[in-house]
Amino acid sequence: MEKFNISIFNKNLKTSYIGKKIIYLDRIDSTNSFASRIETNIDMNTKYKSKPVSTNSSVVSNIKLNKAEELNGLIILSEIQKKGRGRFNRKWVSPAGGLWFTIVLKTNIQEKDLPKITLLSSISIVEVLEKDYKIDVKIKWPNDIYYNNFKLCGILCETEKIDSLIFLNIGAGLNVNNSTDEGYFDDIKAISIKSILGKDVLREILLAKILKIFENNYKYYLKSGDFQKIFNKIKNHLIL
Repeated sequence: MEKFNISIFNKNLKTSYIGKKIIYLDRIDSTNSFASRIETNIDMNTKYKSKPVSTNSSVVSNIKLNKAEELNGLIILSEIQKKGRGRFNRKWVSPAGGLWFTIVLKTNIQEKDLPKITLLSSISIVEVLEKDYKIDVKIKWPNDIYYNNFKLCGILCETEKIDSLIFLNIGAGLNVNNSTDEGYFDDIKAISIKSILGKDVLREILLAKILKIFENNYKYYLKSGDFQKIFNKIKNHLIL
């Protein structure tokens, strides 16, 4: 299984800030948990402590985290998650070949609005899958993306409050080129993009496209406060 190529990703990234900073790991417990540990290492002067977050993985990063503001738009990406999780701490199997990542945002969004951000994240992925990969998918309330009756992706939005700062951690687990034969929580069956298309896809380009659409939707929502326009796109894909 080929590892994620950050150079290819950077060349295809068309965002203004989301994804411009990336931490890439071989393996981690979960990218959301890793994000939370970074955020809680910011001291009262909003400086990132020099002692790094502990991990047994090699880390490739193109950033120096000197201030809390510099976490905004950070992407944490891992080849493997050992303790990937969904809602209610349900297990999410995360082997090599998938996209397991967290978007970190410094925000004023309150916890009560997390369901909106979860749906906004979901429709951003759906738009890319349908437009660029011709995959017809549905959003299963509140946080999953399905292809027919098979789970393709899960979203987990969490907040971390550090004094007056609020960080939004948007975790996504998308089955791309990975095997889905290892078994998933409960009786849910999973599927990957490779299984649907019958071929591997470049994860670097896929992630770059997702981040671009997400940034467009997120910027619109922040500026206008208008979730209805976004929901109008969502409702045609929604299943309960």
